[in-house]
Amino acid sequence: MKKAIMTLQELKAKRKVKCRLILIGLSILLSVGCASPSLHQRGLAADGRGAFDEAVQHYVEHLKEHPGDLEVRNDLGVAYLRNGKYNRAFLEFKKVLIRDPKYVKAYYNIGLIYNFKGLMNEEINAYEQALKIDPDHRPTRLNLAHVYLGQGKVEQATQIYEDVLLKFPDQSRALYNLALIYDQASKTAEAVTLLERLLKLDKASIDPTLPRDQAKALLSRLKAVR
Repeated sequence: MKKAIMTLQELKAKRKVKCRLILIGLSILLSVGCASPSLHQRGLAADGRGAFDEAVQHYVEHLKEHPGDLEVRNDLGVAYLRNGKYNRAFLEFKKVLIRDPKYVKAYYNIGLIYNFKGLMNEEINAYEQALKIDPDHRPTRLNLAHVYLGQGKVEQATQIYEDVLLKFPDQSRALYNLALIYDQASKTAEAVTLLERLLKLDKASIDPTLPRDQAKALLSRLKAVR
């Protein structure tokens, strides 16, 4: 079964959540496992179509019989998170971490809760906790870079984007955001290279929330001044 993903922009459209991050594609992480082919899969399906209350019911029923199933408890927290019930989501992710202090996705999702609440320092701390466990967790690294951008910490954000692109050269958000940083730093040639790489990617591999038209316009502008 494929992992269900929702970008922050899509979540904003459903919940009209005001987000302070700029040019970001945050992803809420559901678990991949299929512990219960009936209730768990029904919960994932309901979550995928935006029926969050139904998803919660399926997950809760599953957890009555399998209270130690951390994948499903994480997904329960995600359903609450997507439905804007941040306190309930937080409690479920904390329950996961009590049983497994190294459950990276729980720290990541807690970071998103802090993002929606506007608690930037707490958000950074949650991401740093996740990266202590898994330094190469790409979604966490990208989100941390996005937060750094919001704080004006351009050097820290740049380092993360560059590191991510060394391992994942086709990561569209990293390509685009780093191109913007290079443009602001008057590194025109580097920005052009990144934008050309981005626009050569197959559409299926590009973040659907990425402003492709703006990327094309920026590339045209940079080429005109070279």
